[in-house]
Amino acid sequence: MAIWERYLLRQLLEMFFLFLFCFYGLYVLIDYASHTRILDAHQKDIHWQEIIRYYLFVFASRAEILFPLALLIACIRTLCTLNRQQEIVAFLAGGFSLKTLLRPLMLVGAFGTLLMYANEQYLLPEALRKLRQIEQASKHQRGRSRSMLHAQHLVLGDASLLVFQYYDPLKEQFFDVYWIQSMDSIYRMKYLSPTATPPMGYFVDHLVRDQSGELLQKTDHRECHFPQMVFSPNLLESTIIDPETLSISELMTQVLDVSPSPNEKESKILTSFYWKLNLPWLCLLSIMAPAPFCVRFSRQPPVFLIYMCSLFGFIAFYMFMNAAQIAAKRQVFHPFWGVYLPFLTLFSYFGWRFNRLTIF
Repeated sequence: MAIWERYLLRQLLEMFFLFLFCFYGLYVLIDYASHTRILDAHQKDIHWQEIIRYYLFVFASRAEILFPLALLIACIRTLCTLNRQQEIVAFLAGGFSLKTLLRPLMLVGAFGTLLMYANEQYLLPEALRKLRQIEQASKHQRGRSRSMLHAQHLVLGDASLLVFQYYDPLKEQFFDVYWIQSMDSIYRMKYLSPTATPPMGYFVDHLVRDQSGELLQKTDHRECHFPQMVFSPNLLESTIIDPETLSISELMTQVLDVSPSPNEKESKILTSFYWKLNLPWLCLLSIMAPAPFCVRFSRQPPVFLIYMCSLFGFIAFYMFMNAAQIAAKRQVFHPFWGVYLPFLTLFSYFGWRFNRLTIF
């Protein structure tokens, strides 16, 4: 690696890690200060190892926005400093083209994209699962929220219907369950463990329709096995597990089974899959988008304007993509067009501008 390449990389990486440390450190301080009040009110004692592990999980879940944003700030700062100190003119006078000059920055952006893919595949799924478990545990400690009153359903392998209030991932149990085996046979139970072999229900009442057409309680059990209850592993996983907590490879196996006209659950799977494939490229876009404006020759480069427009554009685009993701999950339009069309449009435009910059 040449001296000038090491110089550019050092300038870029120093600002990258400085932004990550300061921005995320400030977030940790604010978040911890707000949570200590809740912990003091409930007299909870949490060890510092648990706090570090929790914020490492949070960092993995926020990396999809922190990495591209840090690269954006670092790229603008590095190129604007070179431009303001006339170092770009010196490079061009020495026989370097802008394409050669920007090559180290593009390599960092490509490496950031690979890191984001590794995070989406290996770190983020486990981090999200741990965070959901921590949230569920805190809900049980404070008392479960009363806002979750809607019912959910699951169609079993034998075409019978399971209606439940919610699924507890800590206990791996359904709560407040009705198993509609047929119109004449309904089981009502407080808890149901689908992972047991065979599935086991707790505090079970069996309702049977008599000759007059009324549903009457026939039997009641404290515990009852259901060997006739058939759970499909894929369907069970797609029902009780949020697709966002799955890795890219796990989502790919589910995408292969999606029907041509996806329902709401399949739309969520497709949206999460396209989102995880699409979002890591923000790292490369964070280098390509501001570069043409930062190396433009001027006696007084509008550095503040570049920072302001880049940050506003980045935040606005990320919020727009989140809105498109929600709309795709709600089946407003197909997930492919909802996730890929805005990104491909922006990537094509800035890719064209960047290509025009580097051909000279």
